[in-house]
Amino acid sequence: MDKAHEVFADGIGEIVLSGGMVRMDLVALTGSQRDENNQPSLEFRQRVVMPPDGFLRSFSAMEDLVKQLIKAGLVKPRDGEGAAPIAASPQPEQPKSPNF
Repeated sequence: MDKAHEVFADGIGEIVLSGGMVRMDLVALTGSQRDENNQPSLEFRQRVVMPPDGFLRSFSAMEDLVKQLIKAGLVKPRDGEGAAPIAASPQPEQPKSPNF
């Protein structure tokens, strides 16, 4: 069995359901490429593929962590029900998936 290793990502660039599997592209900021606003651009790093039930379990775990981050004051909830929280410190804008 391969040794476990860590993969760093600044975020998820795209999530799609294809062939009955959820596919999430992990992206990271690159120091050498810039976007039209001279901000570091995001580049694909690795893809995570899992069945829908695994994705739902992961999503539930992430929701629980978001609640802990809000409670700790590290992020602030956005106005409106079901809206994603706002990070306490400014973060680079993530690319928008055409699927959402």
